[in-house]
Amino acid sequence: MEQNTLSSPEEAVRRVVMDVIEHGSVYDVDMLDRLYSDNMQIVRVTLDGKTNVLSKHDVLHFFQSMRSAGAEPLSTNAQFNHIEAGNDMAHVVVTRTTKLFGKPEKSVYSVCLAKKESGWKVVKETVVSVA
Repeated sequence: MEQNTLSSPEEAVRRVVMDVIEHGSVYDVDMLDRLYSDNMQIVRVTLDGKTNVLSKHDVLHFFQSMRSAGAEPLSTNAQFNHIEAGNDMAHVVVTRTTKLFGKPEKSVYSVCLAKKESGWKVVKETVVSVA
């Protein structure tokens, strides 16, 4: 979906996902805490089909440990494959290549967002490693 064809809600959702990518890339746990809903969950599927389920607490702890260890920033490159937004729910599919675990890994992210009083929040991510 090209950026210039996005509706206002879709552009707002795209911005939230880019905020997650940009702040996550530098391990900014304070901002991630604001962008994720309290019950946020990430389901990660590895190349060999194994799954790992992480809570918001798990994710923030992981990013804090990366920051404390002085890890290099992650790439912010992202290919937005699909964006749709309704009045209170949204779905974004984005493809990224990062070196989160020491080697480049291409993954497809399916991100579900909900509109709260304070704005759009990420409620679930499914991350599937593809290369």
